[in-house]
Amino acid sequence: MMEGIKLVRIDFRLIHGQVITKWSKLINTTRIVVVNDALAKDEFMADIYVMAAPSGVQVDVISLDGFETNAKSGEYDKGNVLILFRGIEDAKAAVDRGLAFKHVQIGGLGSGNGRTMVVKGISIDEADIQNLQAIEATGAEVTFQVTPEEKKLTLDGAIKKVRG
Repeated sequence: MMEGIKLVRIDFRLIHGQVITKWSKLINTTRIVVVNDALAKDEFMADIYVMAAPSGVQVDVISLDGFETNAKSGEYDKGNVLILFRGIEDAKAAVDRGLAFKHVQIGGLGSGNGRTMVVKGISIDEADIQNLQAIEATGAEVTFQVTPEEKKLTLDGAIKKVRG
């Protein structure tokens, strides 16, 4: 199931410049699916993300419900699909609905509110750790990596940085 999904990424910036261009090239993306309830209702913002995508790449901005329906109906069984979540909670919600991912990549999470930077551009807190451990418990490999040039950081490595 969902063999067409080549990358699942959590990044609060979603589709932005160089980063998405690099990852898209790496996995030969034909389709980007942004999964976020608020954005799915906001046509103006959704259009901005569609315009930000590399040319020739189809972009869908859909709700969690829509994503679950599409995934379970086999829509992502083929192709080169990049799934983007704005936050860890959305990815966890998808997993809680029975959707299994092989690999979940954290690519950008804001700082502040007692969050600890684990790699440049990615900060997490204890609640994030709990959610990511729950995702990993489903069999997904969870790694932190902003760009393809950077070394991957494992979830265990990130936890060590937060808990010291």
